[in-house]
Formats: sequence, structure tokens, C-alpha cells
Amino acid sequence: MITLESFISLKLYIVRMSSNVGLTTPRGSGTSGYVQRNLSHLRPRDDFAPYPKDYDEMRHRQRKPDKDIMNHDRLREIEVQVFDLRDKLEEEE
Repeated sequence: MITLESFISLKLYIVRMSSNVGLTTPRGSGTSGYVQRNLSHLRPRDDFAPYPKDYDEMRHRQRKPDKDIMNHDRLREIEVQVFDLRDKLEEEE
């Protein structure tokens, strides 16, 4: 038969175990008792759909070309022509 005192001590033990995470004491466990959060656990997300409902959004849209990249390509072509002409002139001499 469980007495009131043993029931209260059991209840305190259960409350202490549920509010604290891990061991009550690390003694004899071979660990430091430090509890880490599982960072690899993925929580379910219900706030968005995995894919858009509008299929036109899913299609690939071509981006506008970057002006700096286009200018660099144009200057690089001119530079290649200059090197070709320089090589040609050096060979003629």
C-alpha cells in the first residue's frame, strides 16, 4: 500500500524528471550530463505548400543579361583581336 508521504515523494520525483531533461545526476553514467539539442531534427512546416499552385510560376524565366558581364565580354573580344594583330606583326618583322 502506498502512503501519502511516499506518493508525494514519488510525484515530486516524476515532476522533477519531466521538467528537467536528461539525467538527475551525471554521477556513474560516464557522461558529463550536458544535454544538447538535436540540430538535425527537421520540424514539419505547414505554412506553405511544397510547390507553387500556379504552374506559370514554375516555368523557367530567362533573366536579363548583366551589363557589366556583357561589357567585359565585348572588351575581351577586342583584347583577343589586339593580341592576334600583335602576334601577326611580330611574325612579319
